[in-house]
Parts: sequence; structure tokens; C-alpha cells
Amino acid sequence: MRSRALLAAMASGLALTLLSTSTPVLAASPADPIKWGATVQPNTGETKVQARHRIQNLVGRNFGAVRDFLFWDSPFPTSYETGLTSEGATILLSVKSRRQNGVDVKWADVAAATPGSPLYAAMVSWADRVKAYGQPIYVTFNHEPEAAASKSLGTQAEFIAAWRNWVQVFRDRNVTQAKMMWITTAFAYTVSPGDRRLVTKWWPGDAWVDAIGTDAYNWFTCRPGINNPWNSLETLLEPVRQFSLSHPGKELWVAEYASVEDPAQPNRRSQWLADAQALFKKPGWERFRGILYYHQNRQCDWRLDSSPAALDAWSAMGADPSYAG
Repeated sequence: MRSRALLAAMASGLALTLLSTSTPVLAASPADPIKWGATVQPNTGETKVQARHRIQNLVGRNFGAVRDFLFWDSPFPTSYETGLTSEGATILLSVKSRRQNGVDVKWADVAAATPGSPLYAAMVSWADRVKAYGQPIYVTFNHEPEAAASKSLGTQAEFIAAWRNWVQVFRDRNVTQAKMMWITTAFAYTVSPGDRRLVTKWWPGDAWVDAIGTDAYNWFTCRPGINNPWNSLETLLEPVRQFSLSHPGKELWVAEYASVEDPAQPNRRSQWLADAQALFKKPGWERFRGILYYHQNRQCDWRLDSSPAALDAWSAMGADPSYAG
């Protein structure tokens, strides 16, 4: 009964539309610089800690924020998370609705979970462990729910119902230092209204979200047979910013961002990064509170240390007081 009520309530919230861009924007205080960080892929033989330290040493500073991708049954916190805390990094924790062995935890089942059930106990365990962690943290239930990697987990209505049940458990357990960050791809803001991936179809509602995060990539021509235009970070994020105008008071984060190189213009990526540094100082972009580069070689090579010019540009961003959060 509870499952049917939850799903019905979620279904009624899918028809969301963007409001006028005249909605007031809550500007951040100039005294609150943006958190700057990265998700670093270890080289062969490296641990995650060693990989992070390698890049931090190259740029000459610690990261202010780091993504932490975990599964439904992952341990938390481990020495990795406590190490991040000791270095002053804020964790963006993403909990996938899938077990470490690859078995899905269906959103409909998470939505229907009630006290006494194993799935509910698992959510209570997450809430209690995050609370015991004791540090400010951002928590995401199943980032990029609209993406192909999550398609087997359920529908939009089931995701929304699962999200709300997850958040309610954290509230019931009084996890006051955690903020709930909803993360989708930037691409989901640009698809047609009939596309299942359209971002508004996955929105849990203002009462259930503290921060809006997005994953934004300048793919260009790095994928065989797929030719995208060269997109600035501003182009990729403007739809996100416009969406946020309908949801005042929500923090904005770039949970992942990256650009590939342009083989024909060796310095094009370094300029892309310099433009990104300038972007968040522009009027109207004050609500972005953190940006994390995706320093990985997955699908395409996004890594910065393979390009001295790009690494220098990104290091300059890290040295900018505006990104000292």
C-alpha cells in the first residue's frame, strides 16, 4: 500500500516546467570561495590515495572536495574517507543502487522498504554511518539516474519514490550534517520533451533536495563515429543554471567536468579551462559552490597531466583565491 501511494505521489510530480528566469537568485557571500577538487584515477599499481597525492603535488594544493563512488553494500567510512577528512576535503558521497557483486537494488523496492525490512535496515545503516562520520558531507542516492548505466534499476517515478524514502530515513535518523545532492548529466537538460532522460522527469521536488549537481563533459570528437561541437563549460552548464532559477535556495555543484584535447589546436583545452576559471566569477553564477574535475581515462582521456598547458591552466584555477573553499 505504501509503495503504491509513494509511486502515485511521485508520478504526479513528473510534469515539471521551468519557471521564469526572473526568479530571484540567492547569491553566495564573497567570503565563501568555491570548493575545487577532482576525481583522480589511479595509475597501474597506485592506490586512490597515492593517485590523489600525485595530482595534488603537481598542482601544489590539496583538493577542497572529492567524489566518493560507493555501492549499496560498500563499507563506510574507511581509512580512505577519514584520510580525506584529515586533508580538509569535503566528500561528495554517491551511493549506487547496486551491490558490489553487480546485483541491482531496484528503485521500486527501495521506495517500498519499511521498518523491519532488509532494505530499510540498509538505509538506516547508511544514515547512521554518515552521522557517525560526523563531518559535513554531501550524499547522493544513485547519481545520473537517467543514464544508460541505471536503466535496469527502474522508472522515473520509482527513482523519485526511492530518493524520497532514502532522504526520509536520513531525516528520521537526524543526520543533520549531510546535505542531499541530486546529480544528473548536463546532457539530460538538453534532450527533447519526449525523451525519458529529460531532467525534469527525475526531479524529486524542492523539499527533498539541498543541492543540484551535474556532470558536464566536452566530448568533442573523442568517441569514434560521434562528432560533437566543441562546447565551453558555460554552454554545457547554462541549461543547469536556468533550471536552478526555478529552484532558488539550492546550492549548485559541478560534480564532474572535463574536456578532451583538440588535436588540431593544442592549446584549445587550456583555454577551455581558463574560461572555466573565469565563468564562476560572472554575475548570475554565484550559486555554484563546488567544481570537481574528472581526471580519468574512461571512454575518453580526460586526464590533465598528459598536457602541460592544460595542467598549468587547471593549476592556475586551483591557485585562484576564488577557488580556495
